[in-house]
Amino acid sequence: MRLLVHSNFFSKTIVHENPEEEKEVYTLTPYSRFLIKDKVTSFSPSVQAMLDPVVVSSWQFLGDWFQGSEVTPFEKAHGMGFWDYCNQSPEYNNIFNEAMASDSKLMSLVVKDYKPIFEGLDSLVDVGGGTGTVARIISEAFPHMICTVFDLPHVIANLPDTTNLKYWILHDWSDEECVSILKRCKEAITSKGKEGKGNYHRRGDKVKRRMNMMLPKQSSSLMH
Repeated sequence: MRLLVHSNFFSKTIVHENPEEEKEVYTLTPYSRFLIKDKVTSFSPSVQAMLDPVVVSSWQFLGDWFQGSEVTPFEKAHGMGFWDYCNQSPEYNNIFNEAMASDSKLMSLVVKDYKPIFEGLDSLVDVGGGTGTVARIISEAFPHMICTVFDLPHVIANLPDTTNLKYWILHDWSDEECVSILKRCKEAITSKGKEGKGNYHRRGDKVKRRMNMMLPKQSSSLMH
C-alpha cells in the first residue's frame, strides 16, 4: 500500500475516531476511483483482464521474445495465439469481452453531451465492435439509426438482436466476400459526395481503423 500511495494511486490521511485517538486510513484518489465497480467510468474489468493468470503467465517468456524468438510470449505460454485461446476458453473470453466493453461505456457520455456528432446519420457499422457496447448505446440514443456490429463468432455468440441493432459474423465469409462487404460499407458511407466523405473522416474514424484491421493487407487500398 505504501508503494501505491507513493505513486498517488491511493492517499493516506489521519482520522480522529475520538479526541484521544487518531488512525491512519487509506482513501481513494482520482486514479483509483476508476476501479470502482458499477460506474460508467470503471476500468476494473480491464485491470482484471490484464492481471489474469492467463496473461501474466506469458510474461516469463518476454526474455525469449526480446532475444529474437518469432513465437510470441502468449503462444509460448499457451501453445496458441491470443484469439485462438479466447475462442477455446469461454471463461477468459467473457473476462476479455467485459474489459473491452468497460471503456466503450464511456460512449454514453459522448452521446449525452455531443449528440450533434451523429445528426444526419441513418446507419452505423462497427467492424470489430466486440459485444456491441458502443453500438448499443448509440442505437438506444438514436432509435431511428440502424446499427450493425461485425465480429468473430465467439465474441458475438448468443447476443440478441434488437429492432435497430444487428450482429453479423465476418468470420463465416471468405476473404473475398469480406472485402466486398467492407467495400460496400465504405461506398455507403461516402455515397453523399463531399458530405459523405466528411462524415466518413470525422465521424467514421473508428470504423475506418477497424476496417483496416480486418482487411487483408493486399486489399488495404480499398480504404483510401
